[in-house]
Amino acid sequence: MDRNKLIKNLGIIEKHLERNEKWFQQPEKKMLAFEKDMDEWNRRYLKTIGDIEYWIRELEKKMEG
Repeated sequence: MDRNKLIKNLGIIEKHLERNEKWFQQPEKKMLAFEKDMDEWNRRYLKTIGDIEYWIRELEKKMEG
């Protein structure tokens, strides 16, 4: 491998690690925020699925009756 290419790739890796260093410093805080976001997303998703299931049941009633 070309030496310059290796140095360039190492620089990219270092830059990436520096950018994500905050995540490694406070993982508990980041996980709480992530879990909160996922709970909100899950609540909206389940509501949407519930609405779709309701619509399907209503459609089935109309088709049967």
